[in-house]
Amino acid sequence: MENLNRTIDDRTYLKYLLPSLNVKELKEICREYDIKGYSKLKKEDLINFIIDSQSEEEIEELIKQKEIIIISNSINLALDKINGKDRESIVDIKIVNLELHEVEILFKGFNWQTTSYLSITEGNIDNPDRDCDCNIGANMGFCSHFWVSFIFSLKHGFFDLENWTLTTLPKDFENNIKSITQQEVSIGKLGENTKKSIKLIDESSEYSILMKYINESITLYEGEITEIEEKQSDFQGNITIYFLISIKNIRLGPRVQKKTDFNEDYLIDVKELKIRISENLQNDCNLSIGDIISLNGKLNKDNISGFIVKNIRKVQKI
Repeated sequence: MENLNRTIDDRTYLKYLLPSLNVKELKEICREYDIKGYSKLKKEDLINFIIDSQSEEEIEELIKQKEIIIISNSINLALDKINGKDRESIVDIKIVNLELHEVEILFKGFNWQTTSYLSITEGNIDNPDRDCDCNIGANMGFCSHFWVSFIFSLKHGFFDLENWTLTTLPKDFENNIKSITQQEVSIGKLGENTKKSIKLIDESSEYSILMKYINESITLYEGEITEIEEKQSDFQGNITIYFLISIKNIRLGPRVQKKTDFNEDYLIDVKELKIRISENLQNDCNLSIGDIISLNGKLNKDNISGFIVKNIRKVQKI
């Protein structure tokens, strides 16, 4: 999807594009375009140096050569986040101002979190209001967090893609997001005061069924243990023993406040999953391979274990 109607000048646009590249990639541009005197520069200075060293024609050519590569890579990272394949997961999506189409999305990694803000309206669609905690987005760059917010805003009907002129988009962009839907999912314990959480779900993804309950309290009603591994973690010299347990043939759903809140329509079947329990809980339960169990916990995803249920206080054998 080629852009021909960008309203901002090319130098400003390049300042939005280049932060997505790392220092090595920026220095490669310097070599490619025969720019001298860059070797000791840090990233921000390197970006400004590249832009200041180029004529208008050279900047236009640089955008032509690099734009779609940079945009495509960032969009692919955004799709990985939506599909639960990235090191960051989408924790919370809020529409903080419906009239101004203000969207705020919280992302979490292993030991960090990132908040992204976007507002696309008819009046600012040529260069939307945006901000992000990450190094790329903090400088108005098109980070993957921006593209998650962009996809959500598009799916929510805040703008029409035909009116988007700020960036070129990959030719397959519309096809790649066709199966992504926004859904409201009950969070916390189901009951009279149940809150709704907005989720972006890619229905074509193998992980879509689990993404509906990611970072939420769930009840695992049934699952068979297939493997038990004793593990240990070292945090600032404190050794913690825990058990990583693989289970199969799982049935789970949102945690309910009372039995009368139970609704079988919310249950999903999952082939396999991992759970993490403490050393004390394993000593109390003495779980073994082949046991059929039920429990309450929180569904998370990490880079090592994939989808995993944590914060488990009690396990029952069925």
